[in-house]
Amino acid sequence: MGEQVIRGYLILGCMDYIESFGEADRERMYSSLADDVSSDRGAYDKMAWYPLKTISELYDAIAKLHPGDEAKAYEALRNCGMFIAEAATNSFLKLLMRVMTPAVFSKKAPDLWARDNRRGRMETKQVDERHLVTHLHEVDGYFHAGPVAAGFGTFALRAVGAKDVDVKVTGWSLKTPCPAEVRLDMTWK
Repeated sequence: MGEQVIRGYLILGCMDYIESFGEADRERMYSSLADDVSSDRGAYDKMAWYPLKTISELYDAIAKLHPGDEAKAYEALRNCGMFIAEAATNSFLKLLMRVMTPAVFSKKAPDLWARDNRRGRMETKQVDERHLVTHLHEVDGYFHAGPVAAGFGTFALRAVGAKDVDVKVTGWSLKTPCPAEVRLDMTWK
């Protein structure tokens, strides 16, 4: 199975997103973390590797702000993915996004996943010029990977010129937050 780790910039981006919430919600999210997951930004370096549990705990804390409301939890997690993607694009991906098209994004997305995640595998297929299907495989244990990946995809497609991006996530739900397989159908105009 290998070491289940993720890059620190994902954690820091998620923490920055959490900072956009009100104080009571922030306190609620951070107080729900397991004892071995630090809420101190200083504990993380953006390019270092950290246990998958760390980001899963943070994503789950976001989802728990909306108990029983799957649509709101999905939206909050998708927004988290867009927020992290935007922060990443403002640094190492900025030049790449300038020359990318949806077709190039489709081909490069699995490499981007593999660069920052040592859990799971991504496959993409562009069905036609306005429809991309992404499969996340072996992501059990990676809480809420589907909605967050939907946010990354939404941001990336918008950044390369796609309009009215819509993403349907299959396999994920609040009752099944970390399925082994997730499918994302991304369409745009």
